[in-house]
Amino acid sequence: MGAPSNSWRALVGFLGVAAGVALLFALVALVALRPRDGLAWVRVPDLSADLRVDGGLQTKPLKDTVVAAVLQDQRLDGSTASGLAVAPALAVTQQPAVAVNASPAARPVTTPAASQPGPTATPDPGPAPTPTPTAGPTPSPTPAPTPAPTPAPTPAPAPSPTPAPTPTPQFAIRWAGELVTKSKNGNGNRCSQNTVTGVGGFATNGLGGTVSYQWVRVDNQGQRTIGASGTIQVAAGDTNLHGVTSDTFTPVHSGSDQLVFLSPAYSVPAQSWNCVG
Repeated sequence: MGAPSNSWRALVGFLGVAAGVALLFALVALVALRPRDGLAWVRVPDLSADLRVDGGLQTKPLKDTVVAAVLQDQRLDGSTASGLAVAPALAVTQQPAVAVNASPAARPVTTPAASQPGPTATPDPGPAPTPTPTAGPTPSPTPAPTPAPTPAPTPAPAPSPTPAPTPTPQFAIRWAGELVTKSKNGNGNRCSQNTVTGVGGFATNGLGGTVSYQWVRVDNQGQRTIGASGTIQVAAGDTNLHGVTSDTFTPVHSGSDQLVFLSPAYSVPAQSWNCVG
């Protein structure tokens, strides 16, 4: 009866120890996989020669010493196209690599601390896309406003020259003449034996009016004597020759006789005679 009881107790003890060991390993795994500050989620392209892992199949957080060592090796080899590449947090748009016991939402992609040396690969954005012009209706050109025509200045009318007033025709003598002759009353040439006769006439412009005249005698002694005189009425439109009263006298000395028109004013050249006084 004592042997089966001990066997059962030994089995229970063994299972308890196994469960404790399993729990201990689980706690160690959780502590090892917990993300720490200063670590980066990186893609391992090909580290089979260094870390004995298959590149591209899995990613896991690396210690600072491992990242620094890989970056130092790349810097010494001068290689930037292969090896360990750090994915930028903002430039990579593809789905992040699957990490052990972590989701992309719980473990965001972060860049290494600024204190870690080494170049950071920057993707080439490529040529900027050329904007395609959007086709649209061609705007109609706005017609330029037509300037209002400037009216031509109206020239000031030139003042009409004031015509010179036409003088009113006046009644006038247009022609006059005389003839002075001497006749003897005997055989001698004494002045007392001679008779001087002056005849004359005139014509007007036909306007009609009164003609006034007289004979003026002047002897060689300078004595002036008024001879025959008179007035003649001329009708309008009358342009005929009109005779005046003859001037007849016996001279005392030699002299001249002249027909003078007082109205309208007009005179004819004087004519002389000679005798012995």
